[in-house]
Amino acid sequence: MRARTIPPPSLGWVSDANTADPRTVDLDAFDQVLDVRPDSHDRTRIEGSVAAPLDALLAAPEQFIASMSEHVLVVCDVGMRSLVAARRLTDAGYSSVVSLAGGIDEWRRSGGALVGTGGLTEVELDRFDRQIKVPDIGVRGQSRMLGSIVTVVGAGGLGVPVISYLAGAGVGTLRIVDHDAVDRTNLHRQPLYGRDDVGRMKVDIAEHRVRTISAETKPVAIPERLTDETAPELISGSDVVVDATDNFEARYALSDAARAVGIPVVSGAVYRWEGQVTTLMPGGPCYRCVFPVSPSVSRHLDCAVIGAVGPVVATIGAVQATEALRISAGLDPAYDGTLLMYDAGSGSSVRLEVRRRADCAACGDRAG
Repeated sequence: MRARTIPPPSLGWVSDANTADPRTVDLDAFDQVLDVRPDSHDRTRIEGSVAAPLDALLAAPEQFIASMSEHVLVVCDVGMRSLVAARRLTDAGYSSVVSLAGGIDEWRRSGGALVGTGGLTEVELDRFDRQIKVPDIGVRGQSRMLGSIVTVVGAGGLGVPVISYLAGAGVGTLRIVDHDAVDRTNLHRQPLYGRDDVGRMKVDIAEHRVRTISAETKPVAIPERLTDETAPELISGSDVVVDATDNFEARYALSDAARAVGIPVVSGAVYRWEGQVTTLMPGGPCYRCVFPVSPSVSRHLDCAVIGAVGPVVATIGAVQATEALRISAGLDPAYDGTLLMYDAGSGSSVRLEVRRRADCAACGDRAG
């Protein structure tokens, strides 16, 4: 067949013409179904549909459609991309090309069968729909998240947004380690807790809150202090650990324990208007490579002494949650070998390269 050039759209080309109602459409009436999403291979899709990315389809329709009179149903997520294809192909002379109104979303809500669900239930497909539509995640990444174990050490300013976002994202098991009770001074930057929670254990409140956020996430409350001695057991079996602690001693202990068993750590810290995030991957630099010497006054550098701005803490916590989500979904972290330095006071941020140190006491050439 001779290649045909698709003309550019004219004003008013988007309309409800050339559409098929998903509630009544008969797939057997079509010679083929073309899926014009760019990432349809990793998405729920109509069985028997052929991947035909929109750009490729419009550039060379003869590669996908055998004849000008072939009956073709074009589908996408919500029916907009497919409507573009149907209208432009019709304008080019293809006589029987229609778009599935409402796309895959409406097809599923109307009871249409789909394949490529990755074992996700109908409820899970609905709940995580917007996340699944992100090409890097898809059904495969969501399935990995639902099977992952994430340990969050610290349920304070950094831990609160991490816990909330990871529960919402569908992490399978969320371990929450913290030995503190809610104090009135926590409330301005830890919105997981309210006035009536003062005096209650943070892990108990966080566990209950996770259950209300997501039935797919199993919370595990661990009311213990992380130390050199307890760290190995507390993080055992985790796919990723989020360091939301507020002192150098705990950060060193957590990094050392995670390095010994090959668990990634997403570390964050806040100082007044400033915050920082780095991701410590197995085989890469550890926390002692980044901060070889603990400040002599490190025990006085927590927010109880130096202060912290609530939204800054939330910003850094959200970055940590994003990193943990990427790792649990099987994606590369953004801050491996990098220290993000964020200054809310000036609205600036910089990324500094972090390398393993040959003289590092924990992972250097002479480390024991």
